Amino acid sequence: MKAEVSMPQDVADAVLDKVKQFTIGFARAGDTPAAKGSGVLIKHGELLGILTCAHVDQYLRVLKQPVGLVRLNRGLAQQFGTLDMEEVFSYAAGEEPWDKGDDDISFIHLPPDLVGNIAKDCVFLDAERNFTKPEPEDRSTLIPAFSVFGLVEEFTGATTRQGGMATTALKGVLTSGAPRDFGALNITLECFEQNIPDLPDSFGGTSGGGLWRVYVRKGEDGSFEAVHHRLIGVASREEKSWPPRIICQGMGRVEALLEGVGRGDV
Repeated sequence: MKAEVSMPQDVADAVLDKVKQFTIGFARAGDTPAAKGSGVLIKHGELLGILTCAHVDQYLRVLKQPVGLVRLNRGLAQQFGTLDMEEVFSYAAGEEPWDKGDDDISFIHLPPDLVGNIAKDCVFLDAERNFTKPEPEDRSTLIPAFSVFGLVEEFTGATTRQGGMATTALKGVLTSGAPRDFGALNITLECFEQNIPDLPDSFGGTSGGGLWRVYVRKGEDGSFEAVHHRLIGVASREEKSWPPRIICQGMGRVEALLEGVGRGDV
């Protein structure tokens, strides 16, 4: 049996249409804007925030300046929302040097006014529902797709300046592949070989983006639709192997983190 080496573009489009609504990007604001991480919008009980990596959280705090929030489902649109990290608090697991296999996960609480602003365009993924909803009963006609979605700093566009405003085009990228080393603490996405010519040399900026399993169905008209989605990990680091691999924090770590948030350990 020949191993799958790519994902059809129309299947990838159906996956992207689903996962982009839950995804946020972090951008360094100011005169030199750039992609500096990604995150998944999460609702845990009454708490709403952004699930990302601990190393992304720490970097954003070290910047000591407002962080631009990029809504990745808005296409080519100017975005003005910012997050002041000194005004929010986080629950993080892991610390430098964040070696492979170690904790590297964080939940950033969002204030109600910012939640309301983001919710106008995006959706907060219900964590409990994500953990507990059943798989489709009949998967014989469904296509399982595994993908990481987030910003890629390498694909940051040129900055233009007009009227005292600096504008930079940032790009969200859906990277698909095959799951490897599937565990509660870690899971690896091995990129499809056929996609390698289009992949960046570095996935910097993707950290904190979700690893998703999406079941896609082909309709009678030939179009594809996502019929079931589940967050199964959070992109944490890359391995420049052949094929390239994205190492993700597993859902065991995510569940443990959110349990701590629920207990008020922050």
